[in-house]
Amino acid sequence: MKPACKVCFVTLVLSQYRVTFHKLVRDILARRGIDYHLVYSDPTGDAAAKGDTASLDWATRVPVSDFRVAGQTFHWQSAGSLIKSADLTIVSQENKLLLNYWLQMRYMLFGKRMGFFGHGRSSAGGRFPRIGRILKRFLATRVHWWFAYTPEVANLIADYGFPRDRISINYNSIDMGELLGELATIDDAELDAFRRKHGIGPGRIGLYLGALYKDKRIDFLIEAAKRIRARVPDFELVVVGAGPEAHVAEKAAREHGFIHAIGPLFGRDKAVALKAAATCLLPGAVGLAILDTFAAACPLITTSAPGHGPEINYLTSGENGILVDQPDSIEAYSDAVVRVMTDQQELDRLRDGARHSAHHYSIENMARHFSDGVIAATQGVNGAEPYSELDPSNSNITTG
Repeated sequence: MKPACKVCFVTLVLSQYRVTFHKLVRDILARRGIDYHLVYSDPTGDAAAKGDTASLDWATRVPVSDFRVAGQTFHWQSAGSLIKSADLTIVSQENKLLLNYWLQMRYMLFGKRMGFFGHGRSSAGGRFPRIGRILKRFLATRVHWWFAYTPEVANLIADYGFPRDRISINYNSIDMGELLGELATIDDAELDAFRRKHGIGPGRIGLYLGALYKDKRIDFLIEAAKRIRARVPDFELVVVGAGPEAHVAEKAAREHGFIHAIGPLFGRDKAVALKAAATCLLPGAVGLAILDTFAAACPLITTSAPGHGPEINYLTSGENGILVDQPDSIEAYSDAVVRVMTDQQELDRLRDGARHSAHHYSIENMARHFSDGVIAATQGVNGAEPYSELDPSNSNITTG
């Protein structure tokens, strides 16, 4: 009997929102003769401050060492012994992950297959951001396979010169089914209890949901909230999340009774916050939180500021949310929020659009698309079924 094909997915930390994805992928690949291993480390620094990590009893936790160079933190995960026998190793494409360089060297010298999972864009900081961008683009084409978050990411990677027939598209998502189920069973009594618990008045809630760090523009949000409150007297800003910029929201909450910084929420608690809100206010970087807003029919209002994740392409401004084209104008942003909050017809239309968009994305589809890519990427190795045996209707491999 042939040994099972072994695939390792190495992630720096295991976030709450990825748990269901990895469980589904493991089950799908097991049925295809592929042994799926998840490797992760405990969070450090800003990642620890977010408070949104998890664990899995079948996954392997490995030590991580941090190194600070030129204003940038680099991470080395001690996963070499675990991935040594892997037929395919998948990692996020991040310059700060030192293990990636070793994996790419193995691939280029010995053909040991590896794949990148992510968005392909650079968010390089530190003292030499241009070098970071050049390095990321150069290394993007030195892998066996790409697991792109969205079709737009796939196009970007192809533009770098990477073969399209070795790019699969995940349609990056979260566990929408669980959230939708929670939302459907929340009643008025639970919403009232949420308000009482956090000292929130009976007015319209603008919800911030996500990690609190610089690119999220929390200062901008607070200033916009003050202007909104001046024009919408019952407006309440609720900030849900944690991170290095949490002190900004906490200070504002101490100074203004209509601002509430309540820390991170998960599961049903997060669903209650979403259902209580009229709109979701994220003036800075937007990622997977957009899917939370779709599930809750809670229209997202954001700006065209740089730093968005590829999931921003799921937003159609004026249909399922609002994107303000003046990213540095607090006035333009607050105007947009006031307009939506005070025009019930527009709010209802945006809610309908968000609700409709929720049906296009699911964690089940993401896991299936990703698994299809894994099977294609491992074609010909021990125990893996040939990709040609897959149902073509399930494939998301780009062909041109």
